[in-house]
Amino acid sequence: MTDQGEVLRLASLEEAPRLFQLILRRITWLEERGIRQWERDDYLTYYPLTYFQERARNGELYGLWRPDGTPDVVAVLLEEDDRWPAGGSALYIHNLAANPDAPGAGERMLRQCMALAKAMGKDYLRLDCGRNNPALNDYYERLGFSYVGPMEVGSYQGNLRQRPLL
Repeated sequence: MTDQGEVLRLASLEEAPRLFQLILRRITWLEERGIRQWERDDYLTYYPLTYFQERARNGELYGLWRPDGTPDVVAVLLEEDDRWPAGGSALYIHNLAANPDAPGAGERMLRQCMALAKAMGKDYLRLDCGRNNPALNDYYERLGFSYVGPMEVGSYQGNLRQRPLL
């Protein structure tokens, strides 16, 4: 699937470290702005490079790639997620991180994920985001992801959001 020449595709095990660098860049970007969405030590404890390598092995690690092979966005896409109550067929987005130097890449990735989910016959595209990040919640709301409810995993407090795929 393409958008402005970009391609959404599965990442190989060998590409996982490149995509992990996007996670690290986004964490630094958040820290520099005082945004507490992903606390470096806590996040990297739960999601080290080996987590992303395992997701690649399982066919769940995706990147949005420029024509020159540069990745601008990373995400883990799952067909099941125990954070969500049962109901509806969905594709779940986790660990979404866009290159801070690629304006609009996150939104383009979400559009690509919507197209993929539709092609898979899913009813919804679902994600969660930090409850303590109003700007991110507003961003997802503007993109059509409605609030479904709260969720907690360990110390992480998030909001469940979904977008119907019509």
